[in-house]
Amino acid sequence: MNTALVEETKKPEEKLIFLRKIINYLEENSPGMRVIKTALAVTISLVIEFYRGSSMPDNTCIAAVVCIQPTLKSTWQTAIDRTLGTIIAGVYSYVLAILLRQIWDIQLNTIGFYLLIGLLSFPLMAIMIAIKKPGALVITAIVYLVIMINISDTDPLSYTIERVVATLIGIAVALFVNWLPPLNKIGNKMGKTSAE
Repeated sequence: MNTALVEETKKPEEKLIFLRKIINYLEENSPGMRVIKTALAVTISLVIEFYRGSSMPDNTCIAAVVCIQPTLKSTWQTAIDRTLGTIIAGVYSYVLAILLRQIWDIQLNTIGFYLLIGLLSFPLMAIMIAIKKPGALVITAIVYLVIMINISDTDPLSYTIERVVATLIGIAVALFVNWLPPLNKIGNKMGKTSAE
């Protein structure tokens, strides 16, 4: 009986030693806080989209991945650019969807439709350059392509709103994760990131 009591008291101490070894290993061999934060942002995005009942959580995850930057300051600037790009792409895509489907009666998923989508990406990207937001170009093109390629027989307005909202959620998650003080404290300790 006395031996069992000694064994039980060792277990919590052994667990702490094991946990400390894992933490030390991660600190010494970590790919960096940006990678850790990106994985956390993707995980949070997937959980949010699961509870939102989203059928395509990929937009939220893509936005989170694209938006995570090495510092909080750079993430804020990226978030502002990405938000602007997302809204512009949403409006542009909605107008094009109405024109192509309802006014010009273009058949979807044809070579002509795909050629138009490709060619019509140029004015959108030119807009982003003209308003001096080249940092938003990537997310703008992604939002535009996701909306236009997947527009099919759904209501263009509701589909566009859903895609824009999903992207904005991903941006918000990236901001939240990059702000988290405990992660920034660990990152500063590791010397791999800062929370500027």
